[in-house]
Amino acid sequence: MVLSALREKARQTLQGRWMNFVGYTIVILILSAVIPNVFERIDPKDSAGLGTILSLLYSLLIVNAVTMGVYALYLRAARGQEVSLGMIFEYFSNGRYVKTILFYLLMGIYLFLWTLLLLIPGIIKSFSYALAPLVLIDDPQLTVNEAITRSRQMMDGYKWKLFCLYLSFIGWLLLSIVTLGIGLLWIIPYMQASLSHFYLELKEKQHPILPVE
Repeated sequence: MVLSALREKARQTLQGRWMNFVGYTIVILILSAVIPNVFERIDPKDSAGLGTILSLLYSLLIVNAVTMGVYALYLRAARGQEVSLGMIFEYFSNGRYVKTILFYLLMGIYLFLWTLLLLIPGIIKSFSYALAPLVLIDDPQLTVNEAITRSRQMMDGYKWKLFCLYLSFIGWLLLSIVTLGIGLLWIIPYMQASLSHFYLELKEKQHPILPVE
């Protein structure tokens, strides 16, 4: 698995429609970052922590479903399929909403428990579970725990590769600081598309996928 080749595939995926994905990213950031921050800014003196509670509930019930939709959007784009902004909302319907919320709850619990041991094991497990959303999107009949398990199986021996893939964007991320964060509107799609190609290449390499334990 050559990282430069993955990034090239990501650029090809975005070629000719960079501005579309920049637009998607703006909407996604508003939904997943700006709105929770607005809730957090509710005056704690008068609300007794209401802002924090609202922000947590919003993240659990809204951001998680949007996040799964974002994974689905980029996975389809990586496969050469047509995509649209509306796809980020598809996990609010079709009977997938509750499963999505349970999926992120279970992931959060697992990562929290691993982090309680030490920070490093928690970070390592976050890479083990990194492909779980994509696995669940591809195989919606799996239970949430089966999707997490399959991600762990797929990532066995490839966690360092994924870490290096993320590390290869460090220069672009530093450059985004110079642009006051505006560069992130291009870097986020680039990274997300690269992750989708990482998953597709790893899935093809490991075909047939190991059975779930």
